[in-house]
Amino acid sequence: MNVEHLQETEHSITPAGLKGSSSKIIPAGEIVIATRVGLGKVCILGQDTAINQDLRGLVSKSDVEIDRRFLFHWYTSIADKVIEAGTGATVQGVKLPFVKSLPFPTLTLEEQRRIVAVLDEAFEGLVRARAHARANLQNARELSENYREQYLKPTARDGWSFVQLDQLIDIKHGFAFKSAFFEDKGQYAVLTPGNYYETGGFKDRGEKQRYYAGEFPSEFILKKGDLLVAMTEQAPGLLGSCMIVPEDDRFLHNQRLGLITPKNGVAWSAEYFAQAFNLTKFRKGLSDTCSGATVRHTSPKRILAESIPYCEDVAQLDLAATHLSAREEDWRVMEQSYRAKVKDLDDLRQSLLQKAFAGELT
Repeated sequence: MNVEHLQETEHSITPAGLKGSSSKIIPAGEIVIATRVGLGKVCILGQDTAINQDLRGLVSKSDVEIDRRFLFHWYTSIADKVIEAGTGATVQGVKLPFVKSLPFPTLTLEEQRRIVAVLDEAFEGLVRARAHARANLQNARELSENYREQYLKPTARDGWSFVQLDQLIDIKHGFAFKSAFFEDKGQYAVLTPGNYYETGGFKDRGEKQRYYAGEFPSEFILKKGDLLVAMTEQAPGLLGSCMIVPEDDRFLHNQRLGLITPKNGVAWSAEYFAQAFNLTKFRKGLSDTCSGATVRHTSPKRILAESIPYCEDVAQLDLAATHLSAREEDWRVMEQSYRAKVKDLDDLRQSLLQKAFAGELT
């Protein structure tokens, strides 16, 4: 349910399977909403579709005239309120009585279609502007990646070559902290993949940061300058991303994050290794060997089988890291600018929806 018009689904069901299940068929052209997994999502069906217990079909009664796109836009306008109403310990959801209680505008079919026409015209321009901003963001990312690839090409630098990581570093798993002891405030913050930027670096999660109040081995308290790699892809492109711990005795080493330490005698620059892990060849190697059906993950063994450009001169490693970090910061400023534009466009879309169903759209 990641598109407005759902033309095909990942799975299908036979007539016999349908008969032996509790699934219901919702006719083509009708609206389907998520009431549990994916709460707040909505789409218009492009064909007759079977739905499971996490979904509901919004089908108008026979004596009520409702334009389906009007219904779609209306539900999109209140999706945030539906999400806020969700309850549940692990997966948030809403009950059928709540859905039935939602106040729907009582407008003539003619007025519904007028509002749909105005919204569709406005949204067409927003879609083009959003696509343009996202294309600029992707272009900036590709320029950054290409520059890093060329800058670290071993053939262009004296004393550099590709070296397999198992000759350079060790990787240690984190501790399995129990969620029952997670709190909103505390002394020790638990680092998770949510603390990573896709291209590396520590991300402050703000109010979403979780802290640990239970007991744990002291060896999992991290030090400033420690290098951690994300071994779980909880967001696209996150696998292999690195961060450098920003403070002493403040953060905890969680499972699925790998603590990277140099072998004895190895020239070491945490900043450089964080940059090398961003190389396209390295990330692709991890992606090709990772496992997991729902959340993909890798392991220290798989990471150590990959190779990176390397030299035995710490000064050269630091110089390369400093240069690439400066370029990375330039890209991140561009990224934030384009993401802000996308957010502004999304906010404008939501504002238009709010006005439409508050009777303020002319």
